[in-house]
Amino acid sequence: MLVRTRPYRPAFAFDRSFDRAFDQLTSSFFTSVARTPVVDASWQDGNLVLAVDLPGTPAEHVAVDVAGRTLTIKVTDEHRSWERSLRLGAALDAEQVSASYVDGRLTVTVAPAAQPEARTIEIATTAPAAIEASTEATEPAAQPENGTSDTA
Repeated sequence: MLVRTRPYRPAFAFDRSFDRAFDQLTSSFFTSVARTPVVDASWQDGNLVLAVDLPGTPAEHVAVDVAGRTLTIKVTDEHRSWERSLRLGAALDAEQVSASYVDGRLTVTVAPAAQPEARTIEIATTAPAAIEASTEATEPAAQPENGTSDTA
């Protein structure tokens, strides 16, 4: 007859791993995970439109800055500090940036750069006066007709 004094090990190991998995699952429901905001970018009528959802963030904690050709979106409050920067390409006008913050959604719009109008360039058929003057200065001096030189 076999008498055991300890619990059977495989069942005990299973119970411990099950308890650990259950604890991890339930604790993930109650702990907040810091998530970074996602910046969605799209083109609308030639404008670059950036949208960021910031639910629960007061407007005074949100900032949009442009320095040179770099656009920066910042969020700073008691719970987080977040920042994203974007380099504006030549097709966008860094002077034409607007932003709105309504119902927890920041929308930043960057207008396209103005394109210069096409124009026709007139082609000159004579050399400019400055080029003619420099050509005359480099021509060799005329020799006297008698073939003698003035330098002795």
